[in-house]
Amino acid sequence: MNTPTAFKDRLASELSAMATATAPASVAAAPVRRLRVPLMAAGVATAAAAAAVILPSVSGSGASPAYAVTEEDDGSVVVDLNRPEGLPGLQKQLKELGIRAVAQQGDKDCAAGYPGGWALAKAVLTYPSDPGKVRIYPDRLPVRIAEGSRPSGHDATADGNKKPDDVQRPAPTLLLVADFEKDGTVRTLTDWVVNEVPSCSLPGRREG
Repeated sequence: MNTPTAFKDRLASELSAMATATAPASVAAAPVRRLRVPLMAAGVATAAAAAAVILPSVSGSGASPAYAVTEEDDGSVVVDLNRPEGLPGLQKQLKELGIRAVAQQGDKDCAAGYPGGWALAKAVLTYPSDPGKVRIYPDRLPVRIAEGSRPSGHDATADGNKKPDDVQRPAPTLLLVADFEKDGTVRTLTDWVVNEVPSCSLPGRREG
């Protein structure tokens, strides 16, 4: 009767000793895991702080954009050209807005002279104090023009017999001709309405 009781007591003592021996190891491991978390968080915070410093230095060059196109509430479109490299993007942006437009750099040696067209003061407004800026009213640009006539209301046609609405050409194109100073700033930005876009044009505005 004493043997089973002694065996149980010894077994209980051994199990208690094993539990006492393993418990400190698990308790000691917990602080190691807790220490790793703050170190990782500190690393993320350091990276974020570095990005906040680097990004402004990359994008904040301070240079004005080569061009800008802004749609206004009244339906007009404001064009602001600053440098020659802005001409292609300016032309693309105007076409995306549904405006038939070509922007080209004026050539003082152009044998064709000035464009074979005319300006529409009510459709395109210029800013004397800002030569690279114009305001375009797309709804005032002619959609189609009669053969031999101008969109100013002239009734004469090429044959002299038909009404302007009877003989028509495709929609004319708004031509913007830019002239630049030696430092790349805009000297003049003139507008023309042309039936055919010339390969080159003299800059500025012809007299008369």
